[in-house]
Order: sequence, then structure tokens, then C-alpha cells
Amino acid sequence: MDSERQSSMTKIFISYASHDAACADEYYQALIACDYDVWMDRAELKGGHEWVHVIQERIRWSDTMVVLWSASALASSWVEMEMTYAHTLRKKIIPVQIDNTSPQEHMIINARQVIDGRDVDCDTVVVQIQDSINRDHNPRPITTGVPLVSPKIEPTRPIPVTAAMAQQQTRRWPVILAAAALLVAAALLLALTQQSETPALNPTPTSAPTPVLPTLSPGLLSQPATLANINQWRASSNLPPLNQHAALQGIAEQHLSYLRSLPLSELESTNIFRNADGQDVIFMANEAGYTGDVLMVVETTDENYMLQNLLDELDDQARYVDAGWEQVRSIATNKLYYVLILGTGAG
Repeated sequence: MDSERQSSMTKIFISYASHDAACADEYYQALIACDYDVWMDRAELKGGHEWVHVIQERIRWSDTMVVLWSASALASSWVEMEMTYAHTLRKKIIPVQIDNTSPQEHMIINARQVIDGRDVDCDTVVVQIQDSINRDHNPRPITTGVPLVSPKIEPTRPIPVTAAMAQQQTRRWPVILAAAALLVAAALLLALTQQSETPALNPTPTSAPTPVLPTLSPGLLSQPATLANINQWRASSNLPPLNQHAALQGIAEQHLSYLRSLPLSELESTNIFRNADGQDVIFMANEAGYTGDVLMVVETTDENYMLQNLLDELDDQARYVDAGWEQVRSIATNKLYYVLILGTGAG
């Protein structure tokens, strides 16, 4: 598959801080010109819960995230949320450094090969982005440098047959034929004896029982996304139930309490994926001693949050084995607060 065809199949999400919008536009146009399918938000995000859904959906849609790394990106809660979500989904993340902010300032950026976009024209950087993408799609074959050669087989020399040997072999034929006849007769006699003594058996063939999977209850997908309903859906999909892990449950309860403490006027402009200290779920899980990968689902909505809504947001359910879950509806505001943390188990 050539690089042009490959690029047309690759979906790219550009993550950037609003302060770097002009630079983001330049990269957007350059990547579009290379036939990539590119998405970026051109409007400044100022909260509004629908934006979170749109961004998460586009990150799930994408194959690769290009992060324009700068001081503004480091300070942006939106860039943080986008990178964390892409990292959790194991998307390819390509950081492009556009100012002197060190990649070591962020563990997700520091763990990856950073393209230096400082004092370099955009087209040159895009070529490096293409190389990074194509390395994943077109791995080089492993060769030893030694050609495969069929081994030579020396022909077997014929053994000469003398007249004496031929005469000796001729004398042996009657003896060989007589011995063969005796062996055949003995075999027939033995077979007839066994057939007369052994009754015919006609065993009824048995087949292994077919496992019966639980069926999906009608209307389950339109039920609230409680842990019990999630596990019921997993059973119908032949997946083991999620274990309610103490560490993840504690994080879920603490995070929900924090969200409920926020005034509604602040809630819409707050990064709901971070706690009061500005820490993301990866940091919170590490602090709690949980070593597996984690994914946080957070909802603050006036409507009910249904199982179908949750499944639309999650791609690989089989990865997760642990969970922490908490939800409550505020009597004062009638707003539903929902927190689900999924974990992959010990790393």
C-alpha cells in the first residue's frame, strides 16, 4: 500500500490550546493537503457539556492525535483531557513542540518521540508526521541478509548386482511367497475368530453440550448505566463481571463528592475529569496504589445516563476487569452526577 493511499485512510485529531489557534490552522491545512482526514475544533471551548461528548467521540473516531505542545497547551485543561482520553484509548499520539516548553513537563508527552517544530516550516514538520504514521502502517520486513539456498543432495550410487547375487535372490522367491501365504491365512483366521466371539456394538454417538449464553434482557440498554446493569450486559456478551475494586471505588466516591460541591455556575467551566487539586484519574489511581490502566467516565446531566449512552463511549470492553462506580441525583438541582472508573487490573 503506497503512502498516498495510506494517508487517505488515516484520521487525525489535532489537540491544541486556543492561544495556538493560528498555528493549529496552519497544520490543519497542511495535513488536509496530504489527503489525511483531519478534525480540529476551531472555536474556543468554554464549557458546555455537549462539547465533552463531541470531543470524546472524535477522539474515538481518530487513529492519531497530533498535539501542538507549548506553554499554553501545558496550561490547557482541554488539551490535558484530550491527551488523557487518547492515551487511555491507546491512540497514537504525536507531539509537535512549537515553543521552548520542555516535553518533560508532562508524562504523556515525555514518553513519546517529540517532533521539534520550533523555527521549522510547517511542511517540513508534516513530512515527519507522515513518517511517524507510515512507520506504524508499513513495518519493515525483518531480513537476515543471507539468501535461502536449497541444500544439495548427492545422488546415491547404484550397487552393482553380480550373477551369483542374482541367482541367490532367485532361489529365495519360493520361500518368501510361502511365508507370505502363511501370514495371510493366519490373519484371516484370527479375524474370523474375533468376529464370532465379539458381539456387534453400535454405540450411540454423543456430542458435547452447546454452551448457552445469557440473553440480553429486553430494554436493558435503555436502563440506567448502573454497575449491575453493566455486568448484566457483560454476561450477555460472554464477558466476566466487573470487580468493584476498593481503590477505584474510593476515587469514584471522592470525585463525585467534589463535583457536587461545585456551584452550577462553576461546573460548566470546570474540567470535570480532574479533582480539586487538578490531578487526572491516572495520577489518582497511582496514588491509590492501582497499577493498571484506567478510564474515567463522568457525566453531569439533567437527563438519565443510560447503558446505551455508556456503551457508545466505550470501545474495548474486554480490557476492563475492575470498576468503581457512584451516581447521585441532586434534590436541589435535579442534576445527575455520574462517575465510573474502569481498570485493566494489575499492570
